[in-house]
Amino acid sequence: MKKKTACVVEWQEIGGSFEIPDGWFVCGTNFDLPEPEVRIDQNVSPGSEEKTILVPKSLAYSLQKHFCGSHVMRETLLEQGRQEVIRDIRVALRL
Repeated sequence: MKKKTACVVEWQEIGGSFEIPDGWFVCGTNFDLPEPEVRIDQNVSPGSEEKTILVPKSLAYSLQKHFCGSHVMRETLLEQGRQEVIRDIRVALRL
């Protein structure tokens, strides 16, 4: 089953502003929603206050379509995938 996203090419043209307050950190993102969002938190301790802020669709489009802008992360994920396939083949062939 293919995963679905609300992200469409038209998002490239939809601007907006985005600001993370000082002292807060990103604890999660979801760029597949109709209104892309970032979850931020002020503390690392469990039960601390978490807020959700909307992300401009043009930024969400770029981050979602370009492996969050990191070529290093893209290569890391591809290499991990290759290694997993190699392990699965070895297990299947009992090597």
